[in-house]
Amino acid sequence: MIAQLAAPMRWVPSILQRARSDSLIRNSLFIMMSTVVTAGFGYVFWVIAAHVFTRQEVGLGGAVISLCSTVALLTYLGPQAILIERLPASEYSSAWNTIVFRMCIATTGVTAVVTAAAIPLLITSEDYRIFFNSAAPVLITVAGAAAWTLVNLFSSAFIAARRAGRFLTIQALVSAAKVLFIIPLAAVGAGSVGVFGAWVASAFVGVAAGIAWLIPGMGLGRRRDYHPRRRMTAAAPEKYPAPRRGGSHRQRSAKARGAYVRRLLGQHLTSLGGALTPLVMPVLVVVRLGVTLNAYFYITWMMGAIFFTVSPSVATALFAEGVRARSDLRRVVAKALRVISVILAPAMIIMIVAGKFVLGLFGAPYAAAGYGLLVLLAISALPDAVSNVAVAVLRVTHRLGYSAALNIGIFVVSLVGAWLLMPTMGILGVGVAWLGVQTLGAIICLPVFGQVRKAAGA
Repeated sequence: MIAQLAAPMRWVPSILQRARSDSLIRNSLFIMMSTVVTAGFGYVFWVIAAHVFTRQEVGLGGAVISLCSTVALLTYLGPQAILIERLPASEYSSAWNTIVFRMCIATTGVTAVVTAAAIPLLITSEDYRIFFNSAAPVLITVAGAAAWTLVNLFSSAFIAARRAGRFLTIQALVSAAKVLFIIPLAAVGAGSVGVFGAWVASAFVGVAAGIAWLIPGMGLGRRRDYHPRRRMTAAAPEKYPAPRRGGSHRQRSAKARGAYVRRLLGQHLTSLGGALTPLVMPVLVVVRLGVTLNAYFYITWMMGAIFFTVSPSVATALFAEGVRARSDLRRVVAKALRVISVILAPAMIIMIVAGKFVLGLFGAPYAAAGYGLLVLLAISALPDAVSNVAVAVLRVTHRLGYSAALNIGIFVVSLVGAWLLMPTMGILGVGVAWLGVQTLGAIICLPVFGQVRKAAGA
C-alpha cells in the first residue's frame, strides 16, 4: 500500500516544476486559486456578519453589495477582455501605461454614472430609502462600485501580462481586508452601512495596492533598458521617430475607432453571455418553483460551480497566451484541453461518488432533491469546457460575432429549456436543459478546432 502511494508522490516535484515553468498552467492555477480564496474569505465574512448584525442589516447591506457588483460586472466585462487582448503588444513601452490608464478612467466613469442613475430607482422601495437616507451612503455606493471595477481591471492587466500570481494577491488582499474591516464596524454598531462599508473599504485596499505596488512592480510601462537617472541623449528622437502624417489621417482614425468599438462590443457581449446564467437562473427557479425548491437548487448550483471554475480559468489563461502565440495556437489549445482534463476529471469523479454525502451535510432533503442535478452539472462540465476553450480561440482570432452569439445563445436557450422543463421535472429540469444546451454548444464549436488545425498545418 505504501509503495502504491509513493509512486504517484514521485510525480509531484515534476508537476510543480512544470507549473512554475509553463505560463499557461501557472496562470490557470493562480486564477483557480483566486476563486477558492475569494470564496473562502467570503464565507467567513458572511458568517461573521450573520452573527454580529441583524438579519435586516445583513439583507440590506448584501442587497447594496449586489447592486454595486452587478453594475460593475455589466460595465467592466468588455474592457477587461480588451485589456487582455491589447496590452501584450505594448509591453515595455509608455503605451502600456496609457492603455491601462484610459481604460480604467473610462470604465470607472461609466460604472459611477450607471450606479448613480440606479439609486433613484431603488429608493422607491422603503428598505432602500432607509439605507440611502443621506448623501453619504449614495457617495459611498458610487465610490464602492467604481473601486470594485478598478480592482477587476487591474486583475485583467495581471492576466494579460501572464502574471496571475498578482491577480491572486490582489484578490486575497481584498478578501482578507473585508473580513478585518467588518469586525470594528460591527463593534461600533454601524448596521447595514457597516456591512456594506467593509466591502467598500476592502475594494479601496485593492485599488491602493494595485496602484502603489502590484502594477508598478511589473515594470511593463517602461522600456527594458530604462534607467530613471539616465538623461535622454540627442539621438533619442531619431531612435523613436514621430509617426508619419498623411492626408487620410482622419479617415484612418475613424476606421480604427469604429473597429475598436465593434471589438469592445463583441468582447463585452461574449463575456456578458457567459456571466449572466449563474445570476439569472436562481431567480428563474424562484419564479417557476418557489423559494423552498430554490433553496435545494441554489445550494446544489453553488456546489456545481466548482466544476465551472476550471475551464473558464484555463480559457482566460489561454486567451492571454493565445494573443502572444497566434502562430502556434494549435499547441496552446491542445495544452489547455489537457490541463482541463487533468484537473476536471478527478473532481467530477469525486463529486459524483461523494456528492450525496456532501449535500447531506446541509440536510437529508438537500441530498434527496439535489443529487441528480449535481450529477448532471458534473457531466455538463465537459461540453462546457469545449465551448469555453472555443470562445477563447474566437477571442484571439477576433471572430467576436461568433463568440458573442454562442454565449448569448447558450444563455437564452438554457433559460427557455429550464422554464419549460421545471414544471414536470422540478429542479432536475434545470440540469437536463443545461446539459443539453452545453452539449449542443460544444457541437457547434467543433468547426473552430478544425480551423485551428488547418491554420497550424498551413
